[in-house]
Amino acid sequence: MISSKSTQSLPASSFTKQLNEAVYHSLNFEDRQDFEDAQRGLIAPFDFNIFKSDTGEVLWDTDIVEFLRDSAPETVNPSLWRNSQLQSISGLFQVVDGVYQVRGLSISTTVLIEGKNGLIVCDTLKSIESAKAALELYYKHRPKKQVTAIIVSQSHVDHFGGIQAVLEYAENPNIPIIVPQHFTKEAISENVLLGSIMKRRGQYQFGHVLPPGPRGTVCVGIGTIQTNGITTFEMPNVEIENEIQTLDIDGLTFKFLLTPDTEAPAEMHFYCEDYKVLYASENVNKTMHQIYTVRGAKTRDAIQWVSAIEKTIDLVENKEMDALVMAHAWPVWGKENATQHLKLQRDLYKYMHDQTVRLANHGYTMEEIAETIQLPETLNQYWGNRGYYGTLKHNVKGIYNFYLGYYSGHPSDLDPLPQVEAGKKYVQYMGGAAHVIQQAKTDYKNGEYRWVAQVLKHVVMADPDNMEAKHLLADTFEQLGYQAESANWRNMYLVGAMELRNGVNKEVPAYDSSAVFNKVSVDDFLKLLAVKLNGPKANGKKMTVNVTITDTNEEFVLYLENSVLSHKMDVLDDNPDISLHVDKFTLYGMGNGRLAPAQALADRKLEISGEQNKWNEFLSLLDSFNPLVNIVTP
Repeated sequence: MISSKSTQSLPASSFTKQLNEAVYHSLNFEDRQDFEDAQRGLIAPFDFNIFKSDTGEVLWDTDIVEFLRDSAPETVNPSLWRNSQLQSISGLFQVVDGVYQVRGLSISTTVLIEGKNGLIVCDTLKSIESAKAALELYYKHRPKKQVTAIIVSQSHVDHFGGIQAVLEYAENPNIPIIVPQHFTKEAISENVLLGSIMKRRGQYQFGHVLPPGPRGTVCVGIGTIQTNGITTFEMPNVEIENEIQTLDIDGLTFKFLLTPDTEAPAEMHFYCEDYKVLYASENVNKTMHQIYTVRGAKTRDAIQWVSAIEKTIDLVENKEMDALVMAHAWPVWGKENATQHLKLQRDLYKYMHDQTVRLANHGYTMEEIAETIQLPETLNQYWGNRGYYGTLKHNVKGIYNFYLGYYSGHPSDLDPLPQVEAGKKYVQYMGGAAHVIQQAKTDYKNGEYRWVAQVLKHVVMADPDNMEAKHLLADTFEQLGYQAESANWRNMYLVGAMELRNGVNKEVPAYDSSAVFNKVSVDDFLKLLAVKLNGPKANGKKMTVNVTITDTNEEFVLYLENSVLSHKMDVLDDNPDISLHVDKFTLYGMGNGRLAPAQALADRKLEISGEQNKWNEFLSLLDSFNPLVNIVTP
């Protein structure tokens, strides 16, 4: 990790100090209810300062959040500082007698529900190390009963990545693993086609390349500073298929509510009758979430999200409710408080949706709507709706794009020049780089950081070796990061500043998703190969490849023609150029460039009939994606 000295070097400017000071006067910092709730029910803090992987890698050090005990520094938005302090409150907590929550070991939380015979684990954190640490902490303070069931509430990796560790505590390997409909497909395919660029953009969003501290990362908005570890996956064996479905799990009655196409494409909530506890997964949080996630993903359906919260309110309308539990926050106790929180979250997303659509129908563009829309005070003043993760501006743009796409309607936006070419022309029109930088320095001194960032981007794209422009843009990003209430925006600005000053950190360990990726279906993997095909290199090539997957007894035929790769399932061609007999993981290794065909042949994991050189020729047409592509420079 690059030291803080080399990444963020400047203090807060007078404009940043003034803006952050104004936050104290715009929000009620005297309201300490969230702190009382976040500390309520604490049974035990973590019994370690550092925990490591089996290889000795430090995965979490509790001391790195000690700086949050101080009052807000000038380099952090006070509202974000407050959120970071709340997210850093960690340990084992009792929600109600029989229901427990572990917070602070991952971006998400895990909920432990005591059944009649054992322990039901809801959401297993992101890594096996975090999941194991959570269970060991629980067992030190509660009866050491075996895990009898696992509930995974949705398809994002921070909800299931530690599942294999949890299964080690199970009474047998065939315990129920209960998931929402279409979970498996969504869980293992979300990042297949665009996994490389999503992970790179995720480095900016989550800021794990930044040093923790007042001039670095302070949290991720919906959780504490991101932890590391090995991500795993296990096939579920119980799928909730009905919108409302009741199950008996280890002697307890659970009423499930499917909420598809919301924060996750496969998601569900549940109400536990015996403990009078509602679990709302990630559709309800103690922050504004992301309708459009800035690391890159399909824009979520805001109306579906609103409907899911409304149906959740209806689910418990005539039931007792002692606590509302969420995947990324501390609980809310009491039915009145919980219902009020649900309604404020529902209305937050509905207001953003309805007002964006209203203004779009008035002819306002995406940028104009984002610049002018304001939440009503009843929604804006509520701490649980503040934009620590999503922001009003980028969510509004996401909603606009969901319906109308990126195009503003103005003909000049139909076919604009790309950023490098546009940068060169802008700089030329503005009188050259030196002239632009001089004016930008004046605007920087006047605190016009948004404009300076917008202008200097053109200079850097036109001349990436212009160190004066890069350092001034880095300084500008830094001040914008210091001002941001959203942890995402702060992290992205500060990572941008770091990379402008120091270049891309090539020593950042690659995110190991192999345990999940290996569960990808062959059909999905072949779709990835089609995306990796370099069209110009494939020009004029024609090839038919039969593939028999030996360990799953599947058959496919691949057709390369017109610089397009397509495939069919459950069929083989009568006249292939080559035929492969290969196991699934060997095929994946060759397709991803990790395994040479010659080695696979030598290991007897691959049999080729027909023109053997054709397979090498085919593989040579596939691109390898650079996991550390440039973002703030060309």
